[in-house]
Amino acid sequence: MEYVEAWDIIVIGDGPAALRAAASAAKAGSSTLMMAADTLGSGDSSAFDGIAAPLKESTTKSHRDDTIRAGGFLCDQDIVSKRVSQATRQVDLLERWGVIFRRDSDGIPFVRRGPGHTLPRLTGAGDALTRECQQVLEEQCIRHGVVRRGNQIPMELVHTDNAVHGVIALDMSSGILNSIQAKAIIIADGGYEGVWTGTATGLGLDLAMKAGLAVKNLEFVAWAPLAVKGTNIVLPLGMMADGAKLHLSSGAELDVDQYSDTTSLANAIGSNSDAVLDARHLGDSSIWWAQTAELISTRLGIDINRQTIPLHPRVATTLGGIATDEHGRAIIGKWSRWFTGLYAAGDAASSGLHGAGMVAGNRLLDAMAGGAAAGEHAANFTSKADFTGRSALETSLGACEADLDLDMEGAEGEVLRTSPLFSKLSDIMNEKVSHQRDAEGLSKALRTLLSLQEDSKKIHLDDHSRLFNTNLLEATRLKAGIRLAIATTQSALARTESRGTHQRTDFDQTDSDWLHHSLVDGEGNTSTLAIRKGSAGNWILAPEA
Repeated sequence: MEYVEAWDIIVIGDGPAALRAAASAAKAGSSTLMMAADTLGSGDSSAFDGIAAPLKESTTKSHRDDTIRAGGFLCDQDIVSKRVSQATRQVDLLERWGVIFRRDSDGIPFVRRGPGHTLPRLTGAGDALTRECQQVLEEQCIRHGVVRRGNQIPMELVHTDNAVHGVIALDMSSGILNSIQAKAIIIADGGYEGVWTGTATGLGLDLAMKAGLAVKNLEFVAWAPLAVKGTNIVLPLGMMADGAKLHLSSGAELDVDQYSDTTSLANAIGSNSDAVLDARHLGDSSIWWAQTAELISTRLGIDINRQTIPLHPRVATTLGGIATDEHGRAIIGKWSRWFTGLYAAGDAASSGLHGAGMVAGNRLLDAMAGGAAAGEHAANFTSKADFTGRSALETSLGACEADLDLDMEGAEGEVLRTSPLFSKLSDIMNEKVSHQRDAEGLSKALRTLLSLQEDSKKIHLDDHSRLFNTNLLEATRLKAGIRLAIATTQSALARTESRGTHQRTDFDQTDSDWLHHSLVDGEGNTSTLAIRKGSAGNWILAPEA
């Protein structure tokens, strides 16, 4: 291997967190490469429910306390305090860069009260927010010289002694397997909600697990209460803040406070098969949800101005991921040790902001603030670091070539295809690792998942070319999803209590002995990680008795 492509920083992903991290790193002077498994611009297809910021509050205390309570006191409280203090700045930056926020009569971004919040602090741009954030962050990357490549499947994180050297990636536009050297790698390609929903699963988290990293709090997920029954459509929670109401198809009220956290809303809707959303009285606000109305009309033939929308909750995103500190550094087992050169942001990270549950608007806040922190710290780190591990990259490239050739050949005997296995995976997770869990169901799920993992070795690829082989990409995502589903189930079995979004019928009480993070590695070994308190070592908000 005579020539090795080298970058200061490689960012894996193409959503808001990845774009924010890449722009921050490049602005600080680091040569930065972004790579995404899908085509450029795909980003994060899920809708954001706005961004939470205390724009009309004199302090950040209420936002901080709401976040900690919604997280079941499993948040890292110093990180929560820091993140919410940055919220107004993140809104300001998005607005300066071009996001058109709704405004009130004072001319500032319009805030409403959202689920999980005690005060109005959810702001946004209606159903255009996700698209506008993606666009302005892409423009920032262009401005600062970030190189972006799509159709790149990350195959292996190359490392030695818990220090990164680079990544092996398949360039589907050329069919070439490349080894790319880097001083730092930022994983920001999303979570693993695809194991429930059947949608795409981020590959970066699986790369970290295969590199030996124990990941954090996989048993916790965030639910989308306003998922449309029988579809993959999720309605924005902001519609409720604008006047849409939850009730039964008969017209009777649904027994839940619309300002409850999303888990409570999802439980109430999930336990009533005829729950609907009534968006017929949005009034002047309806213009901000015009794209949603058009989508519902096209897909279901429902006019939301005249008819109600049937609901059934689904997993929106995952809260667990790579354990990171306030700088986005991936930590190893305890807060004082980090995987040198490895960072994570957004849904791929367990940043400490969400804990065991998430309030509306904090997901985009975490992507923005967490991405910025990771990019800035990585740039500072790489300015003083050297490129390492050329021989390790060469060895890993040869091993990945052999593995890829083997996958292309397929298994002998019975052959299976990805689609039925994906369906089986989501069926297992939705049935056994869902709203309500118990040891019997989780154990059964684990056995079935381990069997499914063996089946995945028999996957047949109809396309044997390396060029734009979506068949290979789906098989790679399936195998990663199964590994993450197994780790999630193992983590859920280990946590013998009910807290936040992790509700066990056989351990239906919160247990103070479990007031710590859970860790699980690729071998199924579980351990714990202490919760971070305030900067002085005391609780910022003491856990409720």
